[in-house]
Amino acid sequence: MQEIKYNTRVFVEDNGQVMIRVRWNRKKNEVAFSVGCYADSDKWNSEDQRAKNNTTHTIGNRVFVARDINNRIINFLGYIGDAFTEAGLKEVMPDNNWLKERVNTKLGRVKRVEVEKEKTFKDLFEEFIKITSIEKNWTEKVHYKYEQAWNNLNSCHPDIAINALDKEKMIELKEWYVKNEYRNRTTNRHFVNLKAFLRWIDTNYYPIKKEVLRYKTNLTVVKKTVTFLKFKELLHFESFVFPPTKNYLDKARDMFCFMAATSLRHSDLVALRRVHISNGKIEVCTEKTNEKIYIDINEHAQRILDKYANYEGDMLFPVPSNQKLNDYLKEAAEMAGLDREVLDIYFIGTERHEEVKKFYEQISCHDARRTFICCSLAMGIPPTVVMSYTGHSDYDSMKPYIEVSDETKEEQMNKWNNQQNKTEIAELLNKMKPEEIAKALKILKQTA
Repeated sequence: MQEIKYNTRVFVEDNGQVMIRVRWNRKKNEVAFSVGCYADSDKWNSEDQRAKNNTTHTIGNRVFVARDINNRIINFLGYIGDAFTEAGLKEVMPDNNWLKERVNTKLGRVKRVEVEKEKTFKDLFEEFIKITSIEKNWTEKVHYKYEQAWNNLNSCHPDIAINALDKEKMIELKEWYVKNEYRNRTTNRHFVNLKAFLRWIDTNYYPIKKEVLRYKTNLTVVKKTVTFLKFKELLHFESFVFPPTKNYLDKARDMFCFMAATSLRHSDLVALRRVHISNGKIEVCTEKTNEKIYIDINEHAQRILDKYANYEGDMLFPVPSNQKLNDYLKEAAEMAGLDREVLDIYFIGTERHEEVKKFYEQISCHDARRTFICCSLAMGIPPTVVMSYTGHSDYDSMKPYIEVSDETKEEQMNKWNNQQNKTEIAELLNKMKPEEIAKALKILKQTA
């Protein structure tokens, strides 16, 4: 057996991609493998060439944990070692292509010329959808988002080949979005989805140009206006009496108010059954995150439960589809006079746009969940408690939904006023004689 000396180095690139560089034959040969994951350089142990234990690495919109990163590295190094052992047994010095093929075959990565000829860009997209949707348990909504990104790529570059995709094509795609008046936020989201698909190709089939994977649109995005009902508005909407001929609006309003009182999403409301209600709590496994949460039933939610106690359907409520409920809510909110103006600022390319809408024009099911969060915070409920009801895993993930209401700001500022009043009262009492204090208390009791 011929012993082939080689060395490996595991490192993190500037973009966070974890790489393994292999050198052998007196450093005449060199191959770099992408491990297929990303790591934060600040949480990387250069000496051990591993992610630091018990760390979480967030790169863009992707999250990796140290355990998974390190396991992937170990698997790669094992397959690289196996390949050199195989070459040693055959007493041949491997070249770059030989090592790539052996390691990728052991990893289940197929990178053969004949496969490249057989699979089109569209074939790979369909395979990506089929495999990834099962692995990540995609909802229909996620399917739709990826389909949009794919369709728009083809609208801009009909029948484009994988090897023709370069930085210039990505720039042209960005300009296509701007020309077709997509908001920058939507454009960026589609590029994120497109690059997720391209990274999958790069990992499993063919190398994608690094300039494509690293491309950023650099489009300006402003913070999205978070819309919700203030507590007074919620109470008004909750008690509004609709005409008998508009019974469907009454039901739509009730569904919104129940979600606003419990933080439930529309998907969870649809699936709610009586078995989920027990001992004054709602026990539900959310459809979006598959996380079990427990929600205490307040009096607002209980009133709606009592109202529909005799509903004989399989579910707890007669919940319309998401789109239909949104349509009903707009009509109901307009009739109830929820006409507060909402300013929406957004960019299309470099152009800034401002739209002023009435609240009823843009109300949707998800405003109910935001209403729960904002009203709860305004009432002084700690964020950690609110998160336990909503199912948010950390404060950062809840931040996009939070818009502190004017009432909350006033309440916090009034703490200064209240403290000032207490100080003045304390100073006054210190100056008063006992008989003066007794006389003041007697007057207060008489006028109370």
